[in-house]
Amino acid sequence: MKLNRLAEGVFYLDGAVSLGLVTLDGGGALLVDSGLDESVGRRVLNILRSERLRLEAVLLTHSHADHCGGAPYLAGATGARVLAPPLEAAIVANPLLEPLYLFGGAAPPAPLRTKFFLAPGVRVDEVVTPGPLTSLGTAAAGALEVIPLPGHSLGQVGLRAGEVLFCADAVLAPEVASKHGVPLNADLSATLATYDLLLARPERWFVLAHGGPVRDMRPVVEANRRIVLETLDLILSFLHQARSAEEVLTEVARRRGVSPTDLGRYYLLHLTVLAYLGHLVDEGRAAVTYRDGRQLFRAEPSPGGASSDGGGGGAGSPAV
Repeated sequence: MKLNRLAEGVFYLDGAVSLGLVTLDGGGALLVDSGLDESVGRRVLNILRSERLRLEAVLLTHSHADHCGGAPYLAGATGARVLAPPLEAAIVANPLLEPLYLFGGAAPPAPLRTKFFLAPGVRVDEVVTPGPLTSLGTAAAGALEVIPLPGHSLGQVGLRAGEVLFCADAVLAPEVASKHGVPLNADLSATLATYDLLLARPERWFVLAHGGPVRDMRPVVEANRRIVLETLDLILSFLHQARSAEEVLTEVARRRGVSPTDLGRYYLLHLTVLAYLGHLVDEGRAAVTYRDGRQLFRAEPSPGGASSDGGGGGAGSPAV
């Protein structure tokens, strides 16, 4: 892990998840996300100490374990305050909720209780909402602002620090998105709106949690959008006959080269497929019926007989 400068007082730390670091007046620092576990937290703390920076706060953009698992160690070792958006804060503080919702609300079995799905949990000291972040004082970069970026998770946010926007998992680097094939999204309508928001943002740097910093968001957004629209059209084409969610998942996995071989990967894909189906139902492009104890989805004819969203292919497995 290395500290990389993007602008005055704004840095990112490279790793499995790119973390943000913003310096504050008086030698303090704000960390954006905390990595998967204590080992990441220890590396972050070593870097901060070498730079003679004091960790004052950790902003968790969302509640997935690879973004918040290091927070308990960092908060305990430094006394740093933990900040998170409202819905995500509830899961950060009660981490069993993540594997619980993946497993449909039932007690999650052991494979869903590993550190990849069940973070240690940490108290959230401040719930943040979109708008200026003023509780930390002055940052060297200038104004700090919480930016809503829902879709990948329901309450995800990013952070603007001057001319840098930390984007969390709103988009993946094109090569990462292509590798995963069906990136994890929990709300397709919000995802598509977030893509439009990112294209309109004026910042000079955009830091992708999975992919690092980029200057031009257009190719990144369009690569992610293409996968979503292709997958929507794939599912619609399969729903010419009534299908169960399980059958849709099987077809998506087959057509996009995904091979869920364990509970974790299966339920990440399951959540994502349900997000697509829910989006189609809400748009009136698919209907739900019940037959012989089975819940089935079927495409509804659209005006002109064509999808409004695009078409395509792909390969990989869902990204957290």
